[in-house]
Amino acid sequence: MEFSQRAAADFDEIILHTLKYFGQHQAQRYSELIAHSVRELSESGPDHYLAKTRPELHADIQSMPARRVGMNAKHLLFFKEVVDKQSRKFVILRILHTSMDFEEHF
Repeated sequence: MEFSQRAAADFDEIILHTLKYFGQHQAQRYSELIAHSVRELSESGPDHYLAKTRPELHADIQSMPARRVGMNAKHLLFFKEVVDKQSRKFVILRILHTSMDFEEHF
């Protein structure tokens, strides 16, 4: 699993915003929730039951909500699969709030 520079910046902004408006405890919980979703995605990839193709953004982009049982987040992980002769990996391109215009951010 790999993060694009934009996805890493998205994550930092999300956690800083959460820390500022909701406190240290909630920022830690939200960070763990996103990390849990990233682990699930790295294990299941595009076959994850919550993964959704996003042809309106690009043919090879998918999204998956950041969540775990009993906890839902308001962010989506946008990712793509990158395959070459020797490897297969997933790259998280963006982490965007569900209220955002996704097309504007790609």
